[in-house]
Amino acid sequence: MKKYEFIDHTADAAVRVYGKTLEELFNNAAEALLSLLADIRPFKEKEHTVTLKGTTVEDLLVNWLNELTSLFFADKFFPAAYNVVIDQSGTEKKLSAILLGKNFMQTRENVKMEIKAATYHNLKIEKDSQGYHAEIIFDV
Repeated sequence: MKKYEFIDHTADAAVRVYGKTLEELFNNAAEALLSLLADIRPFKEKEHTVTLKGTTVEDLLVNWLNELTSLFFADKFFPAAYNVVIDQSGTEKKLSAILLGKNFMQTRENVKMEIKAATYHNLKIEKDSQGYHAEIIFDV
């Protein structure tokens, strides 16, 4: 199963993401986002913990991707590995993740695209016999 594929979009960046589990879908969405952002050799030197909440899994996905974007641009942190856990047991959905990565020096050479945010436009996480898939549009 492929992790993700970029799809044509007129003004923004769009990706279709796949995963056998929700956690794998979120990991693959992170990988797709980071491949759009930069050409940085991944290192696992530093650990960062993320805890997020949302009313739906779509909320969690948008919050997750926007948190990664914020870590990249504001904190200059580039994750190389993610251990995502999703809890859907209550009315509020929860995501916790341990990220392994490194701080980096942002330059024009290593930043490929400036992404403002993941959007809710046409966002829907669907499950089928292969697992989960979603199309995500990033505002650039």
